[in-house]
This record gives sequence, C-alpha cells and structure tokens, in this order.
Amino acid sequence: MGNLSIEDIVKEYLAPIYRFAYRLVGNENDASDIAQEVMVKVWKNLGKYDPAQELKPWLFKIARNTSIDWLRRRRQIPFSALDSVDEEGGAKSFADNVVDLELLPDEIFAQAEIKEKFKQALEKLPLNERVIVSLHLEEGLTFDEISKIEDRSLNTVKSAYRRSLVKLRANLGVIAPK
Repeated sequence: MGNLSIEDIVKEYLAPIYRFAYRLVGNENDASDIAQEVMVKVWKNLGKYDPAQELKPWLFKIARNTSIDWLRRRRQIPFSALDSVDEEGGAKSFADNVVDLELLPDEIFAQAEIKEKFKQALEKLPLNERVIVSLHLEEGLTFDEISKIEDRSLNTVKSAYRRSLVKLRANLGVIAPK
C-alpha cells in the first residue's frame, strides 16, 4: 500500500463507498452509517491488508459485506427476502438532488425521471445482482475486480452481469436488441 494513510483512503473512497451502500440499502442515513462503519473496519484491519492485492476491491468487499450485514440487522428479514425489499419513504441520494443550473427545466425533469426509473429498475434486481451492476456501472470496477470482491469466478461474474442487464432492460420496459 506504500505511503497511503487512512486519511488518504477516507478522502478518496468515502464518497464512492457511501454511494455504493446507498444503492444497496436505499436510505441516506443508513448509507452514511455504513460508510462510516466501513472506514472504521478499514482502519482496524489496515495492518492485515496485503499490499500485493488491489486496494479498491478490498475496500468494496468490506463495503459489500458491511451493507449485507446491515440489511440483515436493520430490516430484520430473512436474507432470502432481500431480493424484493421495497424502498419506503422515497429517500434520494445527494447526487439526485444536485441541479445543474445550465440545464433547462424540462431537461432537469427528464434527467430526474430517467434516474428515478433506473433506480426503481435497479431495486427490482436481487441484491447480489445489484451489487455487480452497481460496482461495474456506477463505481467503474472491472469484472476481474468484482470477481475478487464477490469471491466468484470471472466468468460467473460476467454471466451474472449479462443476466442482470437483461432483467434491468425488462424492468425498464426496454426490449433487448435481437
């Protein structure tokens, strides 16, 4: 890891980990708590980190596991039911509330509508598929990095991603090209 300090890790990864947690739990306060818990776990386990492995997958694996544990504790539902957890209260992420003043009102409305439809379609995916799609599309991780986070083979992750995209298209009402 070289000279990278916990302060550097927090500065660079707190926001992406928050966004990832938010996409999994659907609540700003919970996502904030999870992101903080992840950083505490990283700080406590920094001595166990193997610098030979990539940092980003290690961090997101901790974030994934912490989010899943949080859902198990907070929602008090069986893990198998996580595939159909609905968002209650309509919480929006910080990014959903940021308005680009350069856009016209109808463009802003159209963008917000598209984001909301995508968010709803993503929430319909099972948790394990939401993890893969979110890590790849939103956080820009490679399939190789995701396979390390998920402890699954590269081909399994790629297949799960392709299946998830088909489901996502169906959830959005988009017909897949033939």
